[in-house]
Amino acid sequence: MMTANKIKQLADSALKSHEKKDYEEAEEKFLEALYLLDDKENELYQLIVYGLGLNYLKQSNFEGARRCFEEGRLNARKAENISHELEMHHLLVVVYRQAGDIEAAKLLSEEEILYRKKHAPNDYEGLAVAYFEASKIYRKLGDTEKYEQVFKEALSNAQKVTDF
Repeated sequence: MMTANKIKQLADSALKSHEKKDYEEAEEKFLEALYLLDDKENELYQLIVYGLGLNYLKQSNFEGARRCFEEGRLNARKAENISHELEMHHLLVVVYRQAGDIEAAKLLSEEEILYRKKHAPNDYEGLAVAYFEASKIYRKLGDTEKYEQVFKEALSNAQKVTDF
């Protein structure tokens, strides 16, 4: 039986590999840590899934990243961790945009902005990031009017951020 300490060391080692851009090694360590820690309620499990998703995104493994961020979003929702749920939702938007599924990215992006306005209306940084991601999507779609509109919203929210 592996100890929580051993799993934490594996996760930390995976992060170090990821930071060194050794994504394959990081992926192996993240997966080994997940295999050993089969407790979805555990906060460390959540962090490992998040790290693995980011790692997959860096490798352009969009399907792997999507699965990680969807699982992370569901787990965050169950734990009523709104900020983590919003982060996972945002990363799903990024995954779909980078994978070239612009229509899905657009729908998820619109959903993210509505969700943020409802649940975290004073998180101006989060809203700025969400609107900026939306602007990238509308730009790819060639919708200049909508692109300019959401880009202005991104700037407006960014200007309200006070914690520099």
